[in-house]
Amino acid sequence: MARTISEERVDLAHLDDLGRALTARGFLTMIVTAGTPRLEVLNRTDPERFGTVLCQGGDDRWFWWSWADRIAPAADLEDAAALVERALSAPGTAA
Repeated sequence: MARTISEERVDLAHLDDLGRALTARGFLTMIVTAGTPRLEVLNRTDPERFGTVLCQGGDDRWFWWSWADRIAPAADLEDAAALVERALSAPGTAA
């Protein structure tokens, strides 16, 4: 079933919130709306450490890595930001 415009707006709002939280932690973020809305995240101190985050899931929305691993519920913004930060900051961890 195709997603509605209102569902995409809710996802974009959550991605925007996560982007702001990660920017405050020193990351460079950019929302991409072409295709599936997503948040591109780059570690400014180690540009080879980057990732793509999606937000999907109906009433129980979750942040997901682009390879379909769950990060955290969208309602737990600080937990999600901390987990993304940890994944994109840890040496030797592929993101």
